Amino acid sequence: MISKEIEIKFEVKNENEIIDKLKALGAEKTKEGFEHNSVFDNGELREKGILLRLRKFGNKNTLTLKTGITKGEFKEANEIEIEVSDFQRMKAVLESLGYGVSWVYEKKTTHFILNGTKISLDRIPFGTYMEIEGTRKGIRDVIEKLGLDPEKGITKTYFELYQDSCKEKEEEMKNLVFWRKSL
Repeated sequence: MISKEIEIKFEVKNENEIIDKLKALGAEKTKEGFEHNSVFDNGELREKGILLRLRKFGNKNTLTLKTGITKGEFKEANEIEIEVSDFQRMKAVLESLGYGVSWVYEKKTTHFILNGTKISLDRIPFGTYMEIEGTRKGIRDVIEKLGLDPEKGITKTYFELYQDSCKEKEEEMKNLVFWRKSL
């Protein structure tokens, strides 16, 4: 089943302050842990605005296909997600179909729910970001309740943010991992 993903990111300078605000608002912490993401491509998907990703979070593996990605007030995409039992076998299937791992990114993440809106604090090797995902109204409500400036919202992907960071620092883009061991 195809669902509509609507989200926006904000750079987080003071993680404890955000967590305290979320707790004060009654946000429920739903999960926390380390997340590994492998993005697959055959040389055409990114050019067509398509994301094919295999994710490992704890014992759960998820294959995600995002299409129709648009950016305005929020980043929006059509999304299909399916849980798969075996990360390595799914990776082998994708590679057998001609898709190779084009980029790997990892994050330490904490998920919250506030009034049906998902909030993720993502710690990635070059910074901390909060991603707010839900309905347009739900996202706007969370932004307001947290006292965030909507003008500072980010619709770029982590890949694009990392590209910008590498250009700024004049560094070569690599996989965005905490440790050099890959799945």
